[in-house]
Parts: sequence; C-alpha cells; structure tokens
Amino acid sequence: CTEIIITIYKKMDETKKKKKKTAECCGYPISIFFIVVNEFCERFSYYGMRAVLVLYFRYFLLWDDDLATSIYHAFVALCYLTPILGAIIADSWLGKFKTIIYLSIVYAIGQVTMAVSTIHDITDANRDGTPDNFTFHIFCKYFEFDFIFIFSVFILILFAIKNRFRHRGSRYPKREHWMDWADEKYDVHTHTHSSVLSLQKLLIAQIKMVLKVLFLYIPLPMFWMLFDQKGSRWTLQATTMSGDFGAFILQPDQVQTVNPILILTLVPIMDRLIFPLIQKCGLNFSPLKRMTVGMLFAAMAFVAAALVQIEIDKTLPNFPSSSESQLKVVNIYNKTLNVTISPNKYLLIYSFESSADYMTLDHQDITVSLNTNPVITKAFSLIKGGRQTLIIPSNPTLMYLVSVHQSKMFVNGWTADLNITNLDSIEPSATSNYTLVSHGKRDFVLRHGEQWCEFSRKFGFGASYTFLIPSTVFSTDSKTEVEDMKPNSVHMALQIPQYFLITTGEVMFSVTGLQFSYSQAPKKQAGWLCTNAVGNIIVLIVAELGKLPKQWAEYVLFASLLVAVSIIFSIMAYFYTYIDPAEIEAQIRKEQGLEPEEKEKETLEMEEKDEGQKNDQEVKKKQDIRFVKIRLCWNMLIYTL
Repeated sequence: CTEIIITIYKKMDETKKKKKKTAECCGYPISIFFIVVNEFCERFSYYGMRAVLVLYFRYFLLWDDDLATSIYHAFVALCYLTPILGAIIADSWLGKFKTIIYLSIVYAIGQVTMAVSTIHDITDANRDGTPDNFTFHIFCKYFEFDFIFIFSVFILILFAIKNRFRHRGSRYPKREHWMDWADEKYDVHTHTHSSVLSLQKLLIAQIKMVLKVLFLYIPLPMFWMLFDQKGSRWTLQATTMSGDFGAFILQPDQVQTVNPILILTLVPIMDRLIFPLIQKCGLNFSPLKRMTVGMLFAAMAFVAAALVQIEIDKTLPNFPSSSESQLKVVNIYNKTLNVTISPNKYLLIYSFESSADYMTLDHQDITVSLNTNPVITKAFSLIKGGRQTLIIPSNPTLMYLVSVHQSKMFVNGWTADLNITNLDSIEPSATSNYTLVSHGKRDFVLRHGEQWCEFSRKFGFGASYTFLIPSTVFSTDSKTEVEDMKPNSVHMALQIPQYFLITTGEVMFSVTGLQFSYSQAPKKQAGWLCTNAVGNIIVLIVAELGKLPKQWAEYVLFASLLVAVSIIFSIMAYFYTYIDPAEIEAQIRKEQGLEPEEKEKETLEMEEKDEGQKNDQEVKKKQDIRFVKIRLCWNMLIYTL
C-alpha cells in the first residue's frame, strides 16, 4: 500500500510539471467560474437548511432541546468529516471535477429526501397539523451511508511506531524525529527503485510537517464547540425572545444572519485597520497569538449569552420538572363550581373562566370532584414534566384533559358545531387542536350556517392562549380569553453583543487558522476541518451527558473550558517554531535527486534567481491568504442571502 501511494504521489508530481495551459478569463481558468456557481448553490442550500434544522427537530419532530442539539451537532460533525473522504477520492481516483459533479448529485438527492421528510401531509391522515408516523420522517432524515477509509500515509506512521518499539533500548542510537524510524520501510535490501525511496523521504518529511501542525490542532476543537452552538443553543434561546423590531419581524432562525453580516464588515476592518495598527505599535501579533485572542473572544461571547439567559429565565413560566405535573382548570359549565383536586387543592371557578394559574403537583394520579348535584368525581392521570388543562364542559360528567402548547386553542361552549377560520368544525363542548400562528395581528371568523361574528387578536412570540366561546357568542360577540403562557418579553437585540464577540473571535481564529495551516503544512487542510468535526462531537456529548439544570450554567461551563484551553494553546504556541514547507520540500527534492536533469545543469542559474523565487513564494502565499479571505466573505454573503 505504501508503494502504491508513493507511485500515485510520483505521478501527481509529474502531472503538475507537465500541466498544459488552460483557457483563462480575468486571469482565472474558465473551470473556476463553474465551480464558483456550484459552490454558491451548495452553500446556499447548506446554510439555508442548517439555519432551520434545530427548529425542525424541536417543533416538527417534537424532540426536546438536548436531543435536537445533539442531532444537530452530529450532523455538522459529519459535514466536516466527510471532506476527508472527498479529498482522497479527488486526489487518487476521480479527480477534482468529477468528484464535484458526482458528489453534488448525492448532495441534491439528500436535500430532496430532507425536504420530503418535512411534509406533514404524507402521514397526517387526520389533518391535525401533526404527523401520525414520526418514524417515517426521521428515517428520511437519516438515509445515508457510512464511510471507513484508512489513509495510506498511516502505514508509514504505524511502521515508524512499530519500528521504534522494536529498536527500543540504549544500544540503538536516537533519531531526530520519531518518524525517522520509517526510513527502513524500503531499504536497499528490498531492491526498491531509488525514485520510490526518494519519494518516500519526501513523504516522510511532509508527514512530519503535518503532524507538527496537527499536534498544535489538539486544543482547537474547543473553539468550534462554542462557535457552532449559534445554530443550536443560541437559536433555541432566540425562540424564548421577542423579534419585534417595529419595522420588521425577525424570526429565531433569522437572527443568525447577524454573523455573516458582521463577518463581511469585520474582515476588511481587521485586515486593513486593526492588524496594521497593532503592527505599527511594534507588537508581535503572530498568527498563533491572534488565534488565542480569538478563543478568548468566543469565551466572552458565551459569558454574554449566559447573562442574556439569566434575563430570559426571569420572564419564563415556572415549568414543571420531570417528576412534576402542572394543571389549569377551565369551566365552561353555566354555573360557578367548587373544584376539589386530591389531596388538598380547592378552587372556586366562575362560569366561562379559569383558575388563576397552573398548579404544580408532585403526583401523577389525581381525583377531581365538582359540587354539582349530585357530586361528580372523576380520576385522571397527568403527564409528568408537562402542562395540561382540565376542561369542564356543559355536561360536567364529560370533563377531560388537554395538553398545552405554545399556540392557540378554541373551546366551543355553544350548543352546535362551530366553524373557525383555518380550523375544522368544532363540536359542542369540544376543543380545537392547538394551532401555531405567526407573530402579529390575526383575524378570526366564527360561523354557524348564516350566523357569524369576527374578532382580532395580536399574538406575541412564545405565547399560548385558550379562547372560551360562550353560548351567547353570536348575540353579544363576547368571548373569554385565557393566557396560558405570557409572550416573550426579552428582545432578540440582546443577542447582538454575543454575536459580535463570537464573530470577532471567528475572524481572529478561523481566518488566521486557515492562513496558518496554508503556511505551515503542505496544503493539506483536512486536519483543520477535523477540528470543527471534533468540536461538534464534544457538544453532542455534553448535551447528552451534562444535563445541567440551568442553560446559563452550561454557557458558563463552555466559556470556562475554552478559557482553560486557550491558556494551554498559548503555552504550546510559545514553543512552536515556524517553518517554510516549500523550502523544506525543495531541499529534500534536491538532496534526493527528484529534480529533472535539465534543472540540475542549470543549478548556477537557479542560484542566481533564488532571490526572485523567494519573492515569488511570498507573492504566492499572499495570494493564498487573499483567497482564504475572499472565499470566507463569499460564503458569508451566501449565508446572509
């Protein structure tokens, strides 16, 4: 396997030298423009789907916050792991362009499958707005294949470890680097061609450079652990806030747009103003120092998120714990009732009114008694960890429980069926399904035959209402409104500081990190993507195992972990020595005789041009860095759309 990968490497090396000049437009190959259009569509699709993914899990599949967060981050982790497979396929099998085409088709199939899984009506037989078969929708979501691919370069790494273990002891001389123990993989006794041995030397040198950078990458997943939560925890936080900005309404998933807008603003400001100013002040603000500061900014962002969460918690209802139940009683009977709930709850509820607030009960099974003549008694089993409303209809013997959601519900106290705007017909003493409505003023028309009346109501974010319709509804236009949950009062604008801090951290950490990777490793960026994947896996683990009682406490925990890791990273960065991979590779090529004979004859001329080559290399590095920034801004522009 090692000989195969070295042979492939050699062919790729020769191909680069024999590359034909392709047609260009504006200084770029024409193929670049096709790739740009393809990436626009891919990024538009990815960011658009990811922005609403956690809300799809939470409000469509009805998963709790922790499960929705875990699955979201599992998805993002896979997104950043699979490019490793794509890189291998492109480099050693299909080539870049066929890989883009074929995997774009797979991508499109996945998006179509995802879209189909969001259609309620596929399994919603009774048209109540909720799927009847969640298993079908979940299976659509996770129809994918797994990948296991062993890198050929690992063989050299494993051989080096094995060879070092075999030659342990003081009688064997030490080597400069533990990867040097892979030199014996192919030696003169195996009759391997000298060019293969030379390419192996080059490959070992490149592995050393990559491993040096990968070691420095070890703390980096902690940054992504925080950063990618803006699409999960922060979006869920926004669902408990108000997005009414007066001139426009901002939805919880749309607040993420603040990040790309700030990216497009901060990248040029940092690049043209902040960093040059720091340099003029004589401070050595190296790439690794920038990354450390970026991690600290991300930690501050989560402290800001924790402060916002504390304010939100002050306004949220007192929801029951997993071992408790909550109950409210609604009376649409035509008389005032004394309601006794075992063992010691006593309520006086007037006709077409409700109990003042939800009662918290620490037991699931209750008995409800009404002071009618004769006395009516009925047993109920409550849902643990949930809120329910006990409806006492015009015939009290038929009282029943309804689970409460963040939406609206109508209770028909009239003597016949009622038709209400956008709802099915409601039978007497029955309730409608809880129905989600968007923020703002909504008009409703109640109709029975030729009789009708209408009313309007302005709905706030996160509120829940029950409307009691009396038997005199058409003669008096009267109705009773019960507010089950108050609308969100903390404004989404309070999230802007945390988005500003996390975006500043992203500019200093992510952009600089990519520049550092390009300058310190031989153009192998799969390891950088892996840091993002590992960070999302850590969030998944914490969400499933942490189970902190308060969300603000989880934010503080994440911030504290990142501060600790940033200190470790700063120590590692202090002892890091910067290298020039191109110079090292050129030296090894020269030592191993990998340069063409024609160039060897022109050694003197090449030495004279060394200074010019160095300048060319500097220009190339600047072009690579500029490309990283342009690509990031391009992605953020698509994200904003």
